Amino acid sequence: MIKHICFSCDGPFVHSCPQLSSKIMAAAHLSPLTIHVLNTGDGIPAARMALSLHRLDSKLMIWNMISVGTDEDGCCPGLIPHPDFLPGLYKLRFETGPYWESLGHISFYPYVEVVILISEGEERFHLPLLISRFSYSTYRS
Repeated sequence: MIKHICFSCDGPFVHSCPQLSSKIMAAAHLSPLTIHVLNTGDGIPAARMALSLHRLDSKLMIWNMISVGTDEDGCCPGLIPHPDFLPGLYKLRFETGPYWESLGHISFYPYVEVVILISEGEERFHLPLLISRFSYSTYRS
């Protein structure tokens, strides 16, 4: 079971997702990089948030877009296939501003970019992004 410690105005709470655990495990077979975006202000998944995954082309020094989007659970199954998950720099761009606008709120952060370094031999990553209108946090799980 996937568990995240989340924080809201009422204090910390544990977000458990038994159905999500199996979904993430299934997605891990499709993609070595799994994402879960949680709206910690409301204690819900950040459903249908636009996101994009980019890989740095080290020769041209440009970011190439690979894929986009979260589902209703705030996840992005099938983000990148195993054969395409090569060592290097990756950037995830989460469109937090439009997400909050869709809920009728204004956000301090119009987007969040997370850059990660994938080394040779690293196989799987789960990257939660915890967001509120005025903060965000991420970690490797």
